[in-house]
Amino acid sequence: MKQILLLMLTVFYGCTNTFEERLFQFTYEVIIEPTNGKKLELWIPVPKSNEIQTVSNLEFNSGDLLYQVNEEKVHGNKYLYIREENGTSDSTKLTMTFSILRKEHGNVKYRNVQPGRYLGSYSTVPTGTVFASLIDEQKLSKNNMKGVYDFVLSGMHYGKPKSIDDQYYKEPWLTAGDVYGTKGVNRDEVVSLYQKAITEENNYTFGNGNSVYACDIGVGNCTDYHSYFMSLGRTMEVPVRFHMGFSIPKGEKGKISGYHCWADYYSENDGWFPVDISEADKNLSKADYFFGTVCCNRVELVVGRDLSLEGHGELVNLFIYPLMEIEDKESTNFTKNFYYENL
Repeated sequence: MKQILLLMLTVFYGCTNTFEERLFQFTYEVIIEPTNGKKLELWIPVPKSNEIQTVSNLEFNSGDLLYQVNEEKVHGNKYLYIREENGTSDSTKLTMTFSILRKEHGNVKYRNVQPGRYLGSYSTVPTGTVFASLIDEQKLSKNNMKGVYDFVLSGMHYGKPKSIDDQYYKEPWLTAGDVYGTKGVNRDEVVSLYQKAITEENNYTFGNGNSVYACDIGVGNCTDYHSYFMSLGRTMEVPVRFHMGFSIPKGEKGKISGYHCWADYYSENDGWFPVDISEADKNLSKADYFFGTVCCNRVELVVGRDLSLEGHGELVNLFIYPLMEIEDKESTNFTKNFYYENL
């Protein structure tokens, strides 16, 4: 009788999903240097509530700069836009603060999301060509997205080496005897490609979400892993979305060093399944967890790529940090800081 009862309890609790939640405040801060009378334009992403995050107490403080909050038409992202013809004469601090309740989650049936919008190519995320060949060679299938996830996980290596002195050049990130990607490059070649990309101002390096680079070279950050997954999935006509936001450390409060991104793919009967391949690669013990589940220690600000923003002449490949132009030319004359505090 005890054995039967124990079995019943095991089945019951094994079938129960107990997802965690986290409530915290997030601060997005931009300090703009004086433009000395030159026209200033600024864009920053603004979070939205959805089925797995609730945004409240959203506040902006832009000093004397007037702003408007717009909606990007394709994906429904919101963003703050400032256009000041006379620029600024003093250093100006802009802050966006909000509270967010974020849920750990598995597959979700999102309202008002059209899967058909997530099948085409982006400027740095093509479909077909090399990806179609890989799908055939590796016998990948749209009916086994775990196999696609595992293929990207096994073929990519987390690293962002800018020089041979960079921490990401050294073990345990990259090793002297290994080769990476379908082109079989070594870590010196990864560094060389980065330096060439900076000199030539091209995007054939890590951190640009270039899925061809990710396939060829196999070394990168979260943008590269999930762009690769997106090209493979969409080539097989599986809708895949790209998400950008921030990972939130587990402490009570602090500063956040940089952005994070992940993806989800669509199954007609079950909704959208999240994947976080780069986090899995940094902690292989959680590889199964990050296929179909993501934690509550994050916030999403943007969905999609090739975004069309008012006043911005070109489509935006990745949008998470501030975009700023002075007299219609891209500028980095600002400082950005991101903070969190548990509530």
